[in-house]
Amino acid sequence: MKVSGGLQEPQSVVREIDGQLVLDDSAAFAMFQAVGKHNCQNTLNLQLDRVAHFKERAAIRGLTAEEVVITLINVDDPHGAPLAEMLMPNHNWQVYRDANEVPFARGLSEREGIQLVLETFDPQAAEKLKNMIELAVVVVDHGVAEIYPA
Repeated sequence: MKVSGGLQEPQSVVREIDGQLVLDDSAAFAMFQAVGKHNCQNTLNLQLDRVAHFKERAAIRGLTAEEVVITLINVDDPHGAPLAEMLMPNHNWQVYRDANEVPFARGLSEREGIQLVLETFDPQAAEKLKNMIELAVVVVDHGVAEIYPA
């Protein structure tokens, strides 16, 4: 928090955008991201069987960690929806919703393309993927992305 003349400057500011009042609070945003990244671990834990499956498929196909990543993408996530559409165009995700399931796009994806997409919405995850040398699992959920070793 900045201090000016002995007074604390506010961290949050209310702005008017397109006629709507919007709270701009960087500390709250950072907390929201941290909670989202923590919750991505739960997403991963619920899909460890699929991670093992795709890890085996990558090995069988001779694909390296430099070439591919394993993706677990929540199709209903604001960042996951366009990414899932790019990876699986025109897939009918509604059947999963109708069965009261959260739709996930899961599979092997080209690492370079995922790296580029992450740079557009989650620079922290992009940097983590860039520095990972082993096969990575990329989870997109809760408004963020998180990277784990497979």
